Amino acid sequence: MPDATGAGWRRLRREFDRRGSVALLVALALPVLMGVLGLAIDISYWAMTRLELQRVADLAAVAGVARYGASGQVSDALDTAAAVAELNGLPAGRRDGDGIVTRIDMAGAYRTTITFAAPATLTVTIVKAVPRLFSALFLTSGTQPVSARAVARLTARTRGGAACVLALSGAGETVLEAGVRLSMPGCDLRTNAALALGAEAAVDVANLVADGSIGPDGSDICSALTCVQYAARMADPYAAPYGSLLGGPVQAVSLPKGQTTFSPSPVGTAYVWRVGSGAYTLMPGIYYISGDFTVNAGTTLTGTGVTIIASGNVAIDGSASLHLAAPVTGASAGLLFASAGSLFQFTGGTATTLTGAIYAPRANLVIDGDNGVAADCLYAVAASVTFKGGASFADGDCRAAGMKPIYDLPGVASLVE
Repeated sequence: MPDATGAGWRRLRREFDRRGSVALLVALALPVLMGVLGLAIDISYWAMTRLELQRVADLAAVAGVARYGASGQVSDALDTAAAVAELNGLPAGRRDGDGIVTRIDMAGAYRTTITFAAPATLTVTIVKAVPRLFSALFLTSGTQPVSARAVARLTARTRGGAACVLALSGAGETVLEAGVRLSMPGCDLRTNAALALGAEAAVDVANLVADGSIGPDGSDICSALTCVQYAARMADPYAAPYGSLLGGPVQAVSLPKGQTTFSPSPVGTAYVWRVGSGAYTLMPGIYYISGDFTVNAGTTLTGTGVTIIASGNVAIDGSASLHLAAPVTGASAGLLFASAGSLFQFTGGTATTLTGAIYAPRANLVIDGDNGVAADCLYAVAASVTFKGGASFADGDCRAAGMKPIYDLPGVASLVE
């Protein structure tokens, strides 16, 4: 109890005054403290959201640029990046952007921008409007934009990365017989089976890539160039662009008699191909052949902008001479030969100059003879491949000729930002 003197009561009043001042200060500071605490909670939430957005952006950017390495199509890169973002939690929304090098997806609180820059860089930016929690009490905006950005780049291989020859079947072996001379230093030889190399085979390729082993004499060759064994099986890259062309017309018609210059068969028909020795010219277009397509010794065949599609086998024999180039544009752009048969054979001393792709998904492609095949831009996709003679294929990028690259060893996709 305070004493009854005036001094005691004065001390008591001073004590109450001090306590009242503290209470007043606390009351005045409490809104500020609550605001700081609320802002700290919001900032922590925004930081967690940004980490999640960054994870999604990183995955989308790497996946998109890796897909570009496999297909060479910018649209594939944009679509893949968007799909991966959606698989990782972003909602599918309204698409915007030019769709050529930029794609924008908008859905609810999310805005995703995907941009491709040549030669092979993909940028993914994700922005989310995050609701303000406590900070909304003293900030005018009800949402806070939180963003994440990822940049991925595809580093090209120093050699190869695209195949000139692809064997689709996993059965048996792709064979390079003894003494074969194979020249395609700018591209790969790729097989979904094992690769059998004969003695003294002279192989100049960027990479040898096999789903199985490379041997039995592969050790000597692989010491001089890159060999990849037990690679993942490769899907048919030409099924989508060219597969439907193999089911051509069934109505057979004869070639015009007495002519040496031919035009494509009338719509809905396919030629029965029978020509003797001599020089023939093919006008531009698609030539459907009913049954086998055979070019015998003494025959010269010339044409630019042509595609030959046979329902049977293809045999180019003897001393026949072919000077043919595929169309640069159109439904069969880049396709020179297609066959639904079981054998596609160049034999004898065949001397040819070809520009375009050979697509024979059910056939054994056989290159035989001393001179074999010579070409500046020639790709081949067949069920199986056997080299018995010399051959040279593309030594670079043939897209200017309308051809579709066969990407088999894409570059390395990595984050750079």
